[in-house]
Amino acid sequence: MISVKEAREFIAGNTPAPVAEILCLDQCAGRILAEDVVSDIAMPPFDRSAMDGFAVRGICEEYSLMDEIPAGVHPPPIPSDGMAAPIMTGAPVPVGADRVVMVEVTTVKDGLLTINKMPDIGANICLKAEDITKGQTVLNRGILITPSETGIAAMAGRETLSVFRKPTISVLTTGTEVIPPVHVPGPGQVRNANSILISTFLSQAGFGAVKVFHSADDPASLRNAASQALSVSDILITAGGVSMGTHDYIPSVMEEIGYKFHFRAVAQKPGKPFSFATGPCGKMMFGLPGNPVSVLVGLEMYVLATLRHFSGHSNFSRTELKGKLTGTIRKKTGRLNYFRTIAELTQQGWTLRKPASSGSGDLMSTGGTNSITWLSPESTGAAEGDQVPFTLMSWAGGESCWE
Repeated sequence: MISVKEAREFIAGNTPAPVAEILCLDQCAGRILAEDVVSDIAMPPFDRSAMDGFAVRGICEEYSLMDEIPAGVHPPPIPSDGMAAPIMTGAPVPVGADRVVMVEVTTVKDGLLTINKMPDIGANICLKAEDITKGQTVLNRGILITPSETGIAAMAGRETLSVFRKPTISVLTTGTEVIPPVHVPGPGQVRNANSILISTFLSQAGFGAVKVFHSADDPASLRNAASQALSVSDILITAGGVSMGTHDYIPSVMEEIGYKFHFRAVAQKPGKPFSFATGPCGKMMFGLPGNPVSVLVGLEMYVLATLRHFSGHSNFSRTELKGKLTGTIRKKTGRLNYFRTIAELTQQGWTLRKPASSGSGDLMSTGGTNSITWLSPESTGAAEGDQVPFTLMSWAGGESCWE
């Protein structure tokens, strides 16, 4: 049995380096950029009007009007003082104009323009290249691409981007006693909550399109299911069948098909029988216990960090916060203990409240929780008011969960 720190080091040391691929812009949101993006033009590419109004030349009592300037044209210059041209937002400002006057402070009568309040010279004109110069780097390698970045890339003349590939993932739940949720359990049977728990967790974290398999506790069936799952994925996540029981066949089956286990137990609670193995072509396997809360902890504290590392995120270590405990926690020494908690940010800082139930099979106790608190292996517990470490669950903290 190894420590939590050692488990994380084994996993990080065996995670393949991110691999880039080229995608069209409409497929890039949620990916990590694998290149710098440079603009091929200045932005704006010309002096343009910031609003609907009049492009004017000089300061005069009244102005003769020229033809209107809509967006998308190349306007003639304003040849002399005392002349003005109606202009639309985004339209090029004609040569000779020294400002744009907003419609609301003007009067037009008998074809002549009067300005009731003259703005400063240069007012309401977006100058060429004031946002971006030609050749400027507008997006840096390593950033998370959001819709804003795709728009910036389009402005820079790009239709595709080099982004880091996300892993393909398969989930394999095990158990002869496990049945689909729509079935009514018979004697000794339980509904399969883990498959939907894992697949929806991954989907909300941005790693969807998960392929789900299930197998009875039978070596031949497990071998077939695991082989199918690994044939279509980079990472296999199993739930159940990894402990030391006579029907826990996952470790032996994975070794038969060429996988090396780096560890099979971690000094933690819940989730002691947590395993990690690697196989051909850099493929990875996480073996989670069958208890649903252990599954959730394994996903939050190990698996998601690996998926981010694989996908090119520079931040894939959990952000550690501190919160004041409400109530008390007791534990035995020897293992790091994880507790699901309810974190609330007050004017005095974070407070943490533990739900009444804390069993590793009690998925109901996770409802309403938004954080995971832990106590070190040496700790015997924590008292009311103690400051204890925690991290927000990924769905509650978003990018703030990572550093």
